[in-house]
Amino acid sequence: MECPVFKGISRKGISWNLELYQDADTNESYISYRLRGSLVQESRDVHFEFDSAILHENGSILRINKNERICLDKEKTRDYELFVLRKNVTKTCLNVFLFEDMRFRCRLWKTDEKVVTPVTFFARSVVGIEEENFWWDIERFSSLGSGDRVAYVVRSKSGKDVVAFNIEVKKEKITIYVKALNQNFLKKFKSFVIDTNGSQIECGKREMWLAKSVEKVICTLAFTKKCVTDNKIVYLKNDVLSLYCECSWPNGCDIHRIEKIDFRPSASNRVVQQMDKSVDLKEDMQCLYDEGVFSDVKFRTATHVFHAHKAILSARSPVFRAMFTTDMKEKIQECVNVQDLEDDTIRGMLMYVYSSETEGLEWESALKLFFAADKYQIIGLKNKCRSFLKRNMCPSTMCDVLVLADMHGDDELKTAAQGYALAHGQDIFQSEEWRLFSKNNSTLAIETILMKFKKH
Repeated sequence: MECPVFKGISRKGISWNLELYQDADTNESYISYRLRGSLVQESRDVHFEFDSAILHENGSILRINKNERICLDKEKTRDYELFVLRKNVTKTCLNVFLFEDMRFRCRLWKTDEKVVTPVTFFARSVVGIEEENFWWDIERFSSLGSGDRVAYVVRSKSGKDVVAFNIEVKKEKITIYVKALNQNFLKKFKSFVIDTNGSQIECGKREMWLAKSVEKVICTLAFTKKCVTDNKIVYLKNDVLSLYCECSWPNGCDIHRIEKIDFRPSASNRVVQQMDKSVDLKEDMQCLYDEGVFSDVKFRTATHVFHAHKAILSARSPVFRAMFTTDMKEKIQECVNVQDLEDDTIRGMLMYVYSSETEGLEWESALKLFFAADKYQIIGLKNKCRSFLKRNMCPSTMCDVLVLADMHGDDELKTAAQGYALAHGQDIFQSEEWRLFSKNNSTLAIETILMKFKKH
């Protein structure tokens, strides 16, 4: 099946499609997309270079394929297929579904044109999704023998049998199988075991390509049949194992909207070229980090290892420079053991080191990145986090900012927090957050209140 993302975009007799798809020959562990071009009016072959990227919601680069070449002629449409391993895009394999809020950027330029006024098209596609959420009660569960199955068939809104699920106990493992009944399609599936208190226990989520009549394993429960029966007071009510399942699939209904925006340089094309060079540098650095090429140092947490480059770290942080230029253990072992930072914080810090971007900054991540930036003296990152905290401070978070600023000796942030407390005194000083803050930080609380009296 195919899901067009950009469709019907043409310029100077050339038509382009960008398609997101999954076919039977492509491993579902990959995100697959295809750039398709054809000549409408041109009589001669046209040579292009292009790059394509998958983007974050904020527009920053998540993954990029750079400087590919394509030649269009009148004889046939040209396709260029690209496959990106999902775990390289999402950090956790198969955690992002193929048709949910994916953003692509494709840039093309003719190799035989020296000066080109940039033109940008934006296209949005909304893929029609059909959903079916259902309760699946497996009765007399404890009596199921090895190889026994219980089936559930999902029907579409038109009444057709779409997919069959089977749950099977085999060698104590509880496995759910799925099979498409009438056609090939892509399916998203999420399942929960409902315990006897009505609470949901997630069994996993999966998106997979289903070929007609071919059965696949969609998930295996984390607990065995013996575990369920031994703890029947938790999992079995009247010997019934209850599952709640959510499944959805594209129904072939696509809505497209295309917008054209012309970028007209105010001075000359050299300005655009300089901007492109800056963007290219950032993207190249991001690729260097993502791909780990020539990495020579590791950041090791309790659960993950990050690969990085000493030269780049040293250029961005005097703390790292000292680590790698003196006889410290990090230089000798080529490894930085980090016990006080979470994986996401390390990832965000390294992303800033390589790209100067703070992807998807939120309140909790800003607090943690501020700590990391201060620890390693990454001034630009610390400034960005400080600005974010100042802009997004509210009565329920002011105390957190004040503690953080005082702990790290950041007078600018501390002054901003205390100023906010004085400006919102009634909301702050009568809150539960302030009561707990005063109990645990009495000296800092008294200092802030005294400022209120000095102001008067």
